[in-house]
Amino acid sequence: MKHIITATILVLALACYLAGYSGVGNIGFAVGASLETWFWIRILIKRPSAKSDSSSTI
Repeated sequence: MKHIITATILVLALACYLAGYSGVGNIGFAVGASLETWFWIRILIKRPSAKSDSSSTI
């Protein structure tokens, strides 16, 4: 599910960039840039997994 959300963010960013080129202007670029930033944050920052291995206690 995480990958679907991340891919959707990237597609939305690209769509906003294309809208910026087609006449929406700076608003399209600003929204696209913020979505792309969110995409890269999701890719680069690793969150701790919700799964914990409690059987490894000594």
